[in-house]
Parts: sequence; structure tokens; C-alpha cells
Amino acid sequence: MSLFDFLKSKVFLKNLGLIAAVFLVVLIIAFICLNFYTRHGSEYVMPEIEGSLMEEIEDMEEMDDFEVIVLDSIYTPGEHAGKIISQDPKAGSKIKKGRKIYVVITSSIGENIPMPNCKDQSVRSAVNQLTNAGLRVGKFIFNIGDFNSVVVGQRYKGNPIEEGSQIQRGEEIDLVVEMNQEKYSTTMPNIIGLTEPEAEKKLWEAALNIGKKNFEGKKDIIHSRVVSFSPNSSSVTKGTTVSIEFMNDTKPNYNDKVKRFKMSEPIVEDTINQIIEINDEL
Repeated sequence: MSLFDFLKSKVFLKNLGLIAAVFLVVLIIAFICLNFYTRHGSEYVMPEIEGSLMEEIEDMEEMDDFEVIVLDSIYTPGEHAGKIISQDPKAGSKIKKGRKIYVVITSSIGENIPMPNCKDQSVRSAVNQLTNAGLRVGKFIFNIGDFNSVVVGQRYKGNPIEEGSQIQRGEEIDLVVEMNQEKYSTTMPNIIGLTEPEAEKKLWEAALNIGKKNFEGKKDIIHSRVVSFSPNSSSVTKGTTVSIEFMNDTKPNYNDKVKRFKMSEPIVEDTINQIIEINDEL
């Protein structure tokens, strides 16, 4: 029998059909196993847990299929300990059952850190030193001198504090700033739409003090953003106390409130010496 005749024979065609059938069955089984392994069709939408407390998400039914891992804890003054301030994956992401969810939470106690050196630096540089170390500016105290906007002293609870001294993260440091008599005014920074830490740092860098803070609704370190501030001036005196109003950016009227404030005319500050605090002691 020739090869051509064999390829046309019933025996060959029957065996070829069996081989094809076996291959198809194996392929189907492989796809079923692959789908089972990857949990195909079992994707979940990641819920929003930023702003929630760790004990709250333990009771959330939609979180039962995931493992929450705390990557870091950050001391945030005024915030409840255990509050989630960031999550990975983000809310709305499609994830598999059993996925690890990584979060950063707030801490109740600030760790001890060495006090940085803020003296003989510009106000902006001193503020960066403090905030990078996890400290806050309490207030600015101004002295008249030959230099302009140079930090000449740092105080903790009214007393001088030296570089390297142990201090708890989150504490407030007063900065003694030397100014000449001709340069007390500064441009009011634009803080609309910023979070509380972002707005505070911008004001501190302009040598402005933080006054009353009002939160419309529940305070949230991520979503509470500036919608207005006072004084609404294009130019203010260094050392001016600024009051801030915050609103959660998920509120329906958030954008309207921001728009109304932006449309208001800033007041030009003419009396630049009216609220300067002069202190002759370093």
C-alpha cells in the first residue's frame, strides 16, 4: 500500500480523529484549570477605605476576602489613631480574591527624633527642616535687626531648644526671625484646594501664623481642602494670623464654594505694621 493510499484509509482517518479529540479534551481541561487558578470571573472592585479606621474595616463585609497589611504609621496631630490615610490598590481597582491591601495609617504617639537646626537659615529653609522632620511651626516671633527673614532662634514651649535635642514628632517649634524695618510685607500664598498639611506649609514658608481652622463636616486628612481663608488680601504683614475654612472635596457644593471664593476681590493690605509681634529676646 502506498503512502497516499494509507493517508486515505479509514484506519488512518479514525486514528487522526481520535488524536484530534484527545487534543481538544486536553485543551479544554487546561483552560478550565487556568481559569480556576487565576480565579477568572471572580474579580472584585476595591472599596474606598481611605478615611476609615482600622477597626471599622474589620466589620466591612466587602473586605472579608482581602488581607490588609499596614506599611507605615504616621503621627498626625488631631487625628484619631488607626485612620487609613492611603491605600494600594486605589478604590475602584479590579482585584482578585485574597489580594493583599497595603495601607498607611495615623499613629497616636510621635516617636522621639533629634531636633534639627533652623538657626541662621531663611524662613523657607527652616520650615522645610521642621516639616521634613515631622515637626510643626508654633508661631513666628519677630525681632528688628540688620538681617531680613533670617531665623535666629528656635524655641520649644517658650524655651530655647538646641540642635540634636530629643523631641517628639508632631510637636510645635516657635521660630524667632530677624527682620529689617522695611520688609515686613509678603504676598499672600494661594492655598485654595490644598489639604491641611499643604496649606500650613505654604503659610509657614511665607512667615504667616495659623489661626482658627474650621472643618465643614468630618475632618479628613485626605479630602478636607481649603475653600476660604481670612484675611483675603493680596499683600499681608509677616506674622499675620490666617484663619482657614476646610470642606470635604467629595461634597456636592465643594466646587461652588471654591468658585465663589476665587471670584471675591482680594483686599490690598496697606497697614503693614499693625500686627507685628516684636520681641527683643532671642
